[in-house]
Amino acid sequence: MKRQIVAIASAVALLVSMTAVCATAQAARTIRLSFTVASGSTWDMGAQKFKQLVEERSQGKMKVEVYPNGMLVSGNDRVEMEMTQAGAVDIALKSNIWLTQLDKRFYATTLPFLFRDANMAINVLEGPVGQAIAKDLEAKTGMKILAWGDGSFFQVYTNKGPVTSPANLKGVKLRVPGNEVFLNAFRSMEAVPVSMSFGEVFPALQSGAIDGGASPIPLIYSSKFYEVSKYIAINNMVFEGIGVVVGAPFWSSLDADEQALITKAADDAMAYQREQAAHTDDKIIADMRAKGINIVELTPEQIAVFKDSVKAVYDAAPKAYGEEFVKSLFEEVARLSK
Repeated sequence: MKRQIVAIASAVALLVSMTAVCATAQAARTIRLSFTVASGSTWDMGAQKFKQLVEERSQGKMKVEVYPNGMLVSGNDRVEMEMTQAGAVDIALKSNIWLTQLDKRFYATTLPFLFRDANMAINVLEGPVGQAIAKDLEAKTGMKILAWGDGSFFQVYTNKGPVTSPANLKGVKLRVPGNEVFLNAFRSMEAVPVSMSFGEVFPALQSGAIDGGASPIPLIYSSKFYEVSKYIAINNMVFEGIGVVVGAPFWSSLDADEQALITKAADDAMAYQREQAAHTDDKIIADMRAKGINIVELTPEQIAVFKDSVKAVYDAAPKAYGEEFVKSLFEEVARLSK
């Protein structure tokens, strides 16, 4: 009889424990976080940190599922944004370069040689200038930008020799993003910008259809462009910021405490991501140099010559993206440059 009582008590305890676990699992809220960049990238590092922080700080009440490589959206950036707006994706990581498709003022943040370094770029994107675009974006689309990470600067790579001045790019065919600022900037430098799908770049480099391109250092490395383009110029041409974008259906479903938790986790995760990005670029550059790649870090004086060569792009910006907005952007950059 005593054994039966002990067995029953044990069974009841196990049932209670299992019920509690099931209740916790049922109560856990699943958050879908998507981005089209590869797993293992610094984008992924930021996403994984966000997952860790949210799950720890919510004490298991929230669970974050991370989907890199565009897994949920077949690699399509626009579909990803549409799904975020509709609530099928809760959070997406999108660059300021892509967000130009939702608000043309983001083009102004991609003006070549605008930012001295990543810290300046992040301060602008998270400061009054960036907040002005984010506020309007939320009003127009319902999507909210919580924080910014560092996708690195676009650098120039070629197989035509070192690039230390715009003169070195004259007549050089370069694959660049299909972004009006990129295209106009390289035309101003008398290069020949070519727009093509990313998957075509490596074979085009091998065949000689193009002579190089512009991409962030991690992408040059992971895509092995350096194997056929042996010259890289570190001129910090255009900064790629990583915005943490949340959709209205998800955001409006959270209470004030949950919103505060998500916001703080995004801030902390992107701070971590930015630290990792700085170390990653340095490590990759050292590795490529060890492989015999000619990497030139341009001086401020050399970069100033490049910036002078794209003056027409700057002159066109106020009319294209709003005079008051562009004026405030330039004033903020000048303030941070002191």
